[in-house]
This record gives sequence, structure tokens and C-alpha cells, in this order.
Amino acid sequence: MEDKELIRLIQNGRKEYLNEVAEKYYDDIYYFCCYQTGSREEAYDLTQETFLRFIRYVEKYKYRNLKGYLLTIAMNLCRDYMREKTTSQIKAWPDASVWDIPEPEKDFSGIKWTEDSILLSDALMMLADNQREAVLLHHFYGYKNREIARMTGTSSATVKSRIRQGLEKLGKLLNGHDFRW
Repeated sequence: MEDKELIRLIQNGRKEYLNEVAEKYYDDIYYFCCYQTGSREEAYDLTQETFLRFIRYVEKYKYRNLKGYLLTIAMNLCRDYMREKTTSQIKAWPDASVWDIPEPEKDFSGIKWTEDSILLSDALMMLADNQREAVLLHHFYGYKNREIARMTGTSSATVKSRIRQGLEKLGKLLNGHDFRW
């Protein structure tokens, strides 16, 4: 069923279709949150919160791209989480936690979790939050710069710059590793 039809049914009181939306987009939101936070547990919680917020505001939903809308909610929740984590780590330093990367057997967009993808995940975590978001949304989810700009509240030029800078930094971080993708 098309997203527009699902939303129309939900907004007309057929709340059982919320499960279909969650099933359709859960993995995308979960893996986005994993890449953003580096923690499976936090990604699970943030994914749940993403869908709870969507449910809370589904009556006001007017966007054309449901997946993009859900990713925007997740992105904002991840930003809040990272802001809180940074603040708490500064207070707790040097006991800051280590990133908890998803297990190698997980599958994301056809890419098996191998040593290479774990290296990529670690390198992505070293990018600035806004660069990581732009790179993930563009290269992993296939969004165009103007779509990312709308999602992040910035200009297309800013998105293009963040992607370029993020890819340059990734290149430097991963230089010397022989990838088999």
C-alpha cells in the first residue's frame, strides 16, 4: 500500500495501519540511529521514540515523503541524544563510554556487516554530526541535496559542502584500508 493511502487511512481513524508504517520503515530508522549514536541499545530506544512521536503527531502530517519525515524525527532525536551524551561524558570524563557498534551479522541496504563496514561505521562516528547526517542521508538513503536541505533546515549549498567535507574526512580516516565492496 502506498504511503499516502496509509496516512489517509490512519488520519481517518484506522490506527491499525500504524503498525504497517512501523514495519515498513523500522529497519531504516533503526540503522540510521545506530550510525548516528554508535549504540544498538540507544538506537532501539530512539527508533521507538521516533515512531511514538510520529503516532502523536500523525494527524498533522502533511509531508510528501514519509520516510524522509521519519528520518527527520530520528535525526532530531539523535541530535538531542548526542548533545546529552556529550554533556554527560564531559562531566564523567575520563569514564566516557566506548561506541557499541551493531553486530557484524546485521544487514543494512544489502551490505553485510564485515570488518570493512565496521571500519566505515567507526570512521563515520568521527565525523561532525551534521557531516555524518548529510553523508548518511545522501549515500545510504539516496536523498538529493535539496531533500536533505529541507529535512535539516539548511540550504542545498550547505548540504553539498557537508557531504564534500564529510567524504574528504572519511577518505583521510580510511586511507590505507583495502576495502572489498
